[in-house]
Amino acid sequence: MTAPGRRRRSLVALAAAVLCLAGPVWPAAAQPSFRPPGVPPAVDMSAVPSPASINAMPYLVNNPATRQIGPVEQQAPCQPQGTSGGQDLAGEPPAQQQLRIRQAHRYATGRGQRVAVIDSGVQPHPRLLGRMIDGGDYIEGRTGLADCDGHGTAVAGLIAAAPDAGSQFVGTAPAAQILAIRQASTFYSVPLRRLDTGEQTRSPMAGDTVSMARAVMRAVQLGATVINISEAACFPAEPDQVNAPDLQAAVHYAVEHNAVVVVAAANTSGSCKQNSPGKVTTISSPGWFDADVLTVAATDGNGEPADFSLHGPWVDVAAPGTDVVSLAAGRSRLTSGLVNSHGQLRPLDGTSFAVPYVAGLAALVRERFPHLSARQVMHRIEQTAQHGTGPRRRSEDVGYGLIDPVAALTAVIPEEGRPQQGGAAAAASPAQLSGFQPQSRDSTLPRTVALVGSAAAFVLLGLTLLVVQVVKRHQRHGPG
Repeated sequence: MTAPGRRRRSLVALAAAVLCLAGPVWPAAAQPSFRPPGVPPAVDMSAVPSPASINAMPYLVNNPATRQIGPVEQQAPCQPQGTSGGQDLAGEPPAQQQLRIRQAHRYATGRGQRVAVIDSGVQPHPRLLGRMIDGGDYIEGRTGLADCDGHGTAVAGLIAAAPDAGSQFVGTAPAAQILAIRQASTFYSVPLRRLDTGEQTRSPMAGDTVSMARAVMRAVQLGATVINISEAACFPAEPDQVNAPDLQAAVHYAVEHNAVVVVAAANTSGSCKQNSPGKVTTISSPGWFDADVLTVAATDGNGEPADFSLHGPWVDVAAPGTDVVSLAAGRSRLTSGLVNSHGQLRPLDGTSFAVPYVAGLAALVRERFPHLSARQVMHRIEQTAQHGTGPRRRSEDVGYGLIDPVAALTAVIPEEGRPQQGGAAAAASPAQLSGFQPQSRDSTLPRTVALVGSAAAFVLLGLTLLVVQVVKRHQRHGPG
């Protein structure tokens, strides 16, 4: 074979190789339904809880895999809370020192802010006196101002406990109001019958993502400017996954109606297995709805990621989550532990107790910068966090890093612009759910796929034309 012939064959083979290598990319890019594990779907606002369901209490289980066959039942008597666990409850807690909470109070105390605590209820306490609002009870239909677990009371204390002469402990936003919504409890369960086998069983606790979604909407309805969710549900990660679309719609509705939603990253457990770096095998809900929530990881006493804190690309910031001190339920004292439904004493450790530091900080930021939207508040907290590895970046264990309340209240964020006239009034206006018409959120994925696909097609066309021109040139002029 002559040299020109060999060249032509080589160029044609090169063109074919380019097309073959690029070809498989086009079908993959043209599939708008494909999402890798851990990437949430576009928000489906048709799934938002209805006004009627939001105000229906007690909540009845509605799960496609089970069927409720009876009312909620208390599976263990409430336990008296309040223990030191060997800690000095009179001194300033290490986490409070680390975050410089008292210095932050020079700039704001959370006045004028209403923080919803969606949890096990909040027991009235002298250090929350005059600032508690009953948001309702999805467990028994009674009151949000009751707490069998002590969990919600501890969370509320970390957010808003007033200072007291008897100790150095104080809440992050000690002037904020607490809107208590009782949504989950490990002291209660629900009798269920599986639809597939007919087997009768019991839920491990009362509360799920359906009642959580309703509670989020109720918090917005009742004027919350910040929503604290110290709970999480874990699911195995799968491609094209859809979990709790009603909860996703609810948190999107909340942030669009100017409420900052702060949620737990989750604690590792048998059903909540740790994710490997760069690989998502477990999702945490509502944390993975990262576009609309501020997801909080926990750090230990050394400021390092706590070993129980679930990692993931949705983690935004971190806060102390070990050796915590807060308010005790049913007693006018402090506690460093909780007695569970089995009578076991457990320390206040977990991402549950990291979340209220961030929710409290959000209340401080909202007071000091009333012109900021909910999303701008989230951005400010992220951008002023302190990442321990040097250059600012986001990691899967602590996100942008440990929160810095003083920096969040004093830093200049150029992209925020100047304060807007009347911003404070707009931020304080509660959203009314009666008669609202939710609007669908357009997905940008098909448009992105179209743009990428068009660009790829132009590149391939250009390469093909180039190869053809080179072949023709060699045909005309022969060997050089």
